[in-house]
Amino acid sequence: MLINKLTSTFGDHSSLLPLFTKDVVNSAGMTAFSYDAGGKIEAKDRFIDEFGTQAIWMGGLPFFKWAFDKTVYKMAKMAPDVDVRLLKDKDQYSVAQKYAQSLENKKYSETLVDSYKNIKKAKGLFFGKFAAATALTLASFFTLVKVKQHYTKKQIEKQFWAKKSEEHFYNDKVAKSPAFKAFMHSEGVQGSASKNVSFKGQSLGAVLKGFMFDPVQNLFIVDAGITGERLVNSRTKTEFAETAIKEGSLLFFLYCAGKFVQEGIEKLSEMFGKPIGLHAEVLASSDLHKSIKSGKVNSDIKAVTDLADNKKALYEFIYDSKNADNIVIKAAKQSKIIKTIVNGTRLEKLKGKAVDTGIINPHQYINPEEILGVANNIKKLSAKAPAGEKLGDFLKSCRNMKIGSVAANMGITCLFLGLIVPYSMMKYREKQQNGNKEFHVQSEIEKQLEKNFKGRIA
Repeated sequence: MLINKLTSTFGDHSSLLPLFTKDVVNSAGMTAFSYDAGGKIEAKDRFIDEFGTQAIWMGGLPFFKWAFDKTVYKMAKMAPDVDVRLLKDKDQYSVAQKYAQSLENKKYSETLVDSYKNIKKAKGLFFGKFAAATALTLASFFTLVKVKQHYTKKQIEKQFWAKKSEEHFYNDKVAKSPAFKAFMHSEGVQGSASKNVSFKGQSLGAVLKGFMFDPVQNLFIVDAGITGERLVNSRTKTEFAETAIKEGSLLFFLYCAGKFVQEGIEKLSEMFGKPIGLHAEVLASSDLHKSIKSGKVNSDIKAVTDLADNKKALYEFIYDSKNADNIVIKAAKQSKIIKTIVNGTRLEKLKGKAVDTGIINPHQYINPEEILGVANNIKKLSAKAPAGEKLGDFLKSCRNMKIGSVAANMGITCLFLGLIVPYSMMKYREKQQNGNKEFHVQSEIEKQLEKNFKGRIA
């Protein structure tokens, strides 16, 4: 069911989609408030900054990593999808390699052995890819900042000189015209007033006409770099303060608040007898329902938790195809904690048309703590689950509560990022500028242009 999949994705703290959604809302809110306060020029400046940065932020890392895979890894004749954490864990490597040898497709075993033999090269390539992708993404953003600021300055200069040209035309041609003087006199406008026609805020037409393994943490590094660059390159003190408010709020709500809010809601739900620590897809699965109903869930959980102190034995249990029916293993696969082999082209994977074989991918790293976490969440749920016909309703209510918790989490974050933060920034600007909401960067540039203009005609 689509809503279960979306909830699982938006509730996954290692997924990029929730970050992307929150950032879009924040960017839209910032652009709208900028247009209301500073007009078209500030709105364009903000739009380029927000959505241009977003394109680089979301697309830069995947693109540069992909390019690194296709060039540097290819020249080094190494497999880019082998997780270096797996190579460093001898227990998991030995089990994964034995498992890979049993697969029909021998490339998994061959590339795994090759990577282990060249572990120093594999580590160097991985860290090189991480560093290069992060640095190039930041460099792309730095370039965007310079281009945007240059573009905005040119737009302000263009508007300023157009305004001066209009004023010159009015004062030198229109105001001195006998016909215009006669018209102004007939309308009862004093001659002194006609010499002080205000063009402020109006055009001529208006006057005359009207971190490394976790993609989310990796993005945090990029975001922190972007924040630093924005602060360093602030064009005025007011812009520096506004940037600090905006970026500080963004970093908090993107990387901290969501997790805290979700955990808080889950603890509260648990107090009311509805443990919702599992993904929505797992809560809605018929496998979980059958396992709890039959009582098999208890033995499945015990089979996993009994191996908590023996990592190699736990890995052997996970990779053993005989245990594929264990509800903990099934739930871990559904939650993407255990990654499976998916056959299909890159485009088919993006469209969701690739085929998930259900076979564990031996190139991945499996975190034992996350497997035990799944087992613990199933245990909590099973302990609260009623027997008989009420079980289905109980699991459905847990799933609905999970959906509600994720929706509430996203809603709270989007409210702050899309409305409260931009509003706070504009209020700060008004306070700093004595009630004036105009684009401060534009005002500063125009002051300098006015000074230069007066110097020319003096």
